[in-house]
Amino acid sequence: MRLEKINIQKNTRVEFSSNELLFLAKSGQPYRGSLYVKFESLGESFDMLSFKHYITSLRSQTFNAEDIAHEIYTTILNAIESKDLGVVVDLSARGGIQQRLSFGSEFSVTQKNNIFQVG
Repeated sequence: MRLEKINIQKNTRVEFSSNELLFLAKSGQPYRGSLYVKFESLGESFDMLSFKHYITSLRSQTFNAEDIAHEIYTTILNAIESKDLGVVVDLSARGGIQQRLSFGSEFSVTQKNNIFQVG
């Protein structure tokens, strides 16, 4: 799955988040979690629809949980030129253990309510 590059204003600070991260562990059991991405644009970003498709494509792939942040970081790094790219993954607890994984530049995760969510 490719991220579709788009041109944007240089030096724009961009943040993406998704509560729909899902991928398979080596055991075949699913991991679920939230994904946070932050970077400063060097004139490029990626289309949100292709980002959604990329996140969805991970559902059929198998990773060690500890490698998922690096995998996403590398995919973004290969798709666009950016500065201070950071990826944070919060995985839902499995066996009573919560994991937060990060790769790249460190940043504080900002969790926002989904104002369009029904419920």
